[in-house]
Amino acid sequence: MMKKIIAILLFFGVLFANNCRMRLFSLSTEGQNSINLESLITDIADTCNLNIMIKDEVAKNRLKENLKYIKLRNVTLKELLDFLLKENGFFYSLKGNMLVISYIKTENFKIDYVNSVITGATNFSASTTSGDSGTNTLNTTFNFDFWSQFSSNITQILNAQTTEFFKNPPPIIDKTTGLVTITGTRRQLESIKNYIDSLNKRLHKEVLIDVKIYSVKLLKNHQVGVDWNKFNIAFDKTASVTAPNLIGSTSIFKSGTFNINGLLNFLSGYGQINSISNPKITTLNNQKAIITVGQTINYSYKSVTKDANGNAVQSDNIDSKFVGILLDITPEISDNGVIMMSINPSVSSLSQNQLNLTLPPNTIEKKLNTIVRVKDGDTIILGGLITDEKNFVQQGVPILKEIPLIKYMFSTKAETSTREELIFVITPHIIDLNKKVDVKDIGYKETLPNLGDL
Repeated sequence: MMKKIIAILLFFGVLFANNCRMRLFSLSTEGQNSINLESLITDIADTCNLNIMIKDEVAKNRLKENLKYIKLRNVTLKELLDFLLKENGFFYSLKGNMLVISYIKTENFKIDYVNSVITGATNFSASTTSGDSGTNTLNTTFNFDFWSQFSSNITQILNAQTTEFFKNPPPIIDKTTGLVTITGTRRQLESIKNYIDSLNKRLHKEVLIDVKIYSVKLLKNHQVGVDWNKFNIAFDKTASVTAPNLIGSTSIFKSGTFNINGLLNFLSGYGQINSISNPKITTLNNQKAIITVGQTINYSYKSVTKDANGNAVQSDNIDSKFVGILLDITPEISDNGVIMMSINPSVSSLSQNQLNLTLPPNTIEKKLNTIVRVKDGDTIILGGLITDEKNFVQQGVPILKEIPLIKYMFSTKAETSTREELIFVITPHIIDLNKKVDVKDIGYKETLPNLGDL
């Protein structure tokens, strides 16, 4: 064996002169072109009476590589091994006098997420009334398959750091337990750990969304709806965004400037106010919160298919369609506490011209789509969704108006119509899981005023 190519100066501790863990090492390669890492580790093992175990072939081959330049002064044995092994991508453990070195390691990581796939779609189209003919169309589809995307991202991270001397086996992902098993190099596992730590931090953020839905039965002199330009007289409105090519408007108010009583007093000047719903729903970061208020219309229909012989086969089918108010909200929380929200309210009603439930019901739908950025506790107001309801009221002489044949002589039918505007008041609250929060701190302490008193 060639003579030592480096100088290792040992400074003994006062009480434990024979213990390498209590010594300080200095190492310099000045004047040398390169140092063989295997020889260097062997010299340290000989000096400190250590046994060496190399666990994989990749580590054995990598130890034969040369290091170009090293200069260390007064470092402990752990610092020396960290610098020589960890900084060059090796794993190692030192227990007693046993030094175990490897280059490849298998680690388990934990992901706390449900095993589910969320899919859906929102479609909206409206014809223009201006001179140009055409249709404004908004199609929003979502397919959130977390585990499929996670597996793809993990594979990309591993492939980005693939080396010629090692090819990773496919990662093992157990969706049921949320356990991820990966075999890789130190740099690969560190990259995976950083990714999963950041992912868990973002996944586990929660938002409590306080939603209040009101309807305003518009007075005859306010049939065009609420004039929201007059609303900012009493409030410090910080932003106003109108969704292009859609119905309605969006206004944002700071948490300290908005007052629900002031809003209801303002709306009472336009008509009778009814509280439709006041849900509070909690959702994870980037997950949809869906609120519905309405009814499901069931209907039956016949369909004709052909059997294997080409004969027509008629079958009866039952289906359903939701009619009412649908609100879906997707929050995204940034690292600085700003909430970006995709808000999609819609209202649908049955067409008065169709009373036959043996066909799919005709519905009238109005939708709004907007994306806003707010701070914790800010309030978003969405208005402008106006619905028309027409009814026929029979008037006439009592009893006589109910007798067949002659009832038409003693009764008349009058058409009545009402217009209502829906108002959505949305306030998001970021939930800090590390902080004890009382329900009063997130809006439950507020008592809504009696609408009849307005």
